[in-house]
Amino acid sequence: MKKPPVKKNQATTMRNFLAFLLVVVILGAAAGFYFGLQIIKDYSLEVTHTVADSSASAKSIDQLSALKQQLADGQPLVIKAEKLFSTPDAYQTQALKDISKYASEAGVSISSIDSANPESGSGASSISPSGTGYSEIITLQSPVSYARLLKFLDAIEGNLPKMQITGISLDRPSSASGDLIATDKITITVAVR
Repeated sequence: MKKPPVKKNQATTMRNFLAFLLVVVILGAAAGFYFGLQIIKDYSLEVTHTVADSSASAKSIDQLSALKQQLADGQPLVIKAEKLFSTPDAYQTQALKDISKYASEAGVSISSIDSANPESGSGASSISPSGTGYSEIITLQSPVSYARLLKFLDAIEGNLPKMQITGISLDRPSSASGDLIATDKITITVAVR
């Protein structure tokens, strides 16, 4: 009848089992905490990269929007630059139309308009990047008012497509009165691309 020592052995075994189970649970919890922390760190790194990418994308979109706006703002300048030079096919009609318009606005009368041959070398101009320009030689009815002549020459110089006065001869008329002057031929070079 000695059963009580068997119960003591069961209690010791149960205590040892529970102690072992407690150690296993503590080690499992520590391992779970460590691996969980690694997963959270990896996830936070991924979130940080995603946030940085979205910020960079937003900045890129802002930069692209600014660039698009700059291009839109520069469009009038491109159109104006296109108008700066005439084409070899259309320069003469455009130049004649502009010269006649400026002469009537300034109140001067044109006696004649002659075109110079660009191959002869007299039409070369420094205002055209390709080195070609076409010359128009105009003669005004003399005498002409000095103020009106200046207004006419200023309008020619400010024209688009670009025209430049490359030769002019002024003289005092034989019967000098007021601001009247005598002019000979005026050479105007038209910039052509």
